[in-house]
Amino acid sequence: MKNAEARSDAAWELIRELLRTGMVLVDVLDSLVEELPEEAFPGEDGARVLIGMVVGTCRPAIEAAGEEEARATTALIGAIGESVLHDLRAAARMAAAAEAA
Repeated sequence: MKNAEARSDAAWELIRELLRTGMVLVDVLDSLVEELPEEAFPGEDGARVLIGMVVGTCRPAIEAAGEEEARATTALIGAIGESVLHDLRAAARMAAAAEAA
C-alpha cells in the first residue's frame, strides 16, 4: 500500500489515532502519578483517582455517541489488541523456530 493510500485508509486512521491517543494518555497519566504528592488523595490510589478524572472528562463524548456505539468501540479496541498480540506471538514463534534451525 502506498503511503498516500495508507493515510486515507480507515484502518490506518483508526490505528494511528488509537496509538496517538493511547501514548498521550499514558504519558500524561504517568507524569501526573510521578508528580503527585503522596497526600494528594489520602486513603486512595492516586492512579485510580486520575483514571476516574479521565473517565469524567471523556464521559460527555462517550454518552453523546451512545451506549451501543461505546460498547462496539470497546469491543473493537479489544479485538485490535488481541489481533496484535496474536500476530506478534506468531512472529516471535517463527523467529525462534528460524533461529533454532
